[in-house]
Amino acid sequence: MRPRSLVTAALIAAALALASNNARAADQSVVVAQSVEQTHTINVAMVEQLPAIEQKVSFLTGHGPEQATYTGALLWSVLDRAGMLGGDRRARLRRTILVTGRDGYTAVLALAEIDPEFEGKQVLLAYRRGGQPMDGHTLRLVVPADRHGGRSVRDVARIDLH
Repeated sequence: MRPRSLVTAALIAAALALASNNARAADQSVVVAQSVEQTHTINVAMVEQLPAIEQKVSFLTGHGPEQATYTGALLWSVLDRAGMLGGDRRARLRRTILVTGRDGYTAVLALAEIDPEFEGKQVLLAYRRGGQPMDGHTLRLVVPADRHGGRSVRDVARIDLH
């Protein structure tokens, strides 16, 4: 290949990569479902419309301790807005939430853990860390008071109620 052809090929590859990243950032939707019939799609802009909560969290990772301040909406509020919370208070005790990241990583919470009438843990779907938007304008599950960050799911793609 001639040098000019190599430069042209490199520029085309860079342009395609940039276009792909921009398309990915523009379409960071999250599926919220409890059955095939009851599925909703949310995105960062929709989550930002809910009341914002700021949480300073600290947890252990495989690389040492991590401390950060996250801003987002309560997971409870997101599920409520999506119409996923029924009125049967006792049934909520048996339900779980499975949160999946785009990389396939999953975490499970009990619905009663975030229910204000039970534990009321302030679990967030965060869209900011340290005042800055998440990389790629994605959402992150933040579970405060967990000793380890194992339930901190990055780049949330799906939330299922069981």
